[in-house]
Amino acid sequence: LSDWSSDVCSSDLESLETLRAASWKDFEYLVAEAYRRQGFDVDYSVGKGVDGGVDLVLRRDGRKTLVQCKQWRTFSVGRPVLQQMFGIMNDERADEVIVVTSGQFTGEAREFAQRNLIRLVDGPKLLELVRSVQPGRDNGTQAEPEPAAVATPPCCPRCDKEMVLRTARHGQRAGSKFWGCPSYPGCKGTLPV
Repeated sequence: LSDWSSDVCSSDLESLETLRAASWKDFEYLVAEAYRRQGFDVDYSVGKGVDGGVDLVLRRDGRKTLVQCKQWRTFSVGRPVLQQMFGIMNDERADEVIVVTSGQFTGEAREFAQRNLIRLVDGPKLLELVRSVQPGRDNGTQAEPEPAAVATPPCCPRCDKEMVLRTARHGQRAGSKFWGCPSYPGCKGTLPV
């Protein structure tokens, strides 16, 4: 990884301005380093271009997560970016997608993410992520980033009922938590935690 990203992860980062001033490549390196310091195996060699594909693949505990980095200084990330990543996630049989931006996400993007296997990391959450892996912070270096905040259970994307937290019993995801429709087996709607 670049010296810049290691320096930022090792120093006391106090504002998003440092992240926004970085080149797109350094921004991706920084995100990769932050997740690596949380205990993920990070594959950074998968980039499919400057903008429009998977930038990182994270692996831990048998799970595969695709990450796209959007280092935009003033723009919001919209739903089309998330739709593209959702399609790639299905094609590559990944467990989830994380979209990281130094900016923000539109309301439509947030709604789409809540209904699908997409975790959003906006500017403030990115700053928290980087700070969480900096030496000397109280929260340690192995903490997993918080999923998109869920104050109340989400609604089922198929029938719109309030979902319940469940634990997978079979298959590759046995033991992992997920949101399930209370009308199962009549409705098989699920969402990631």
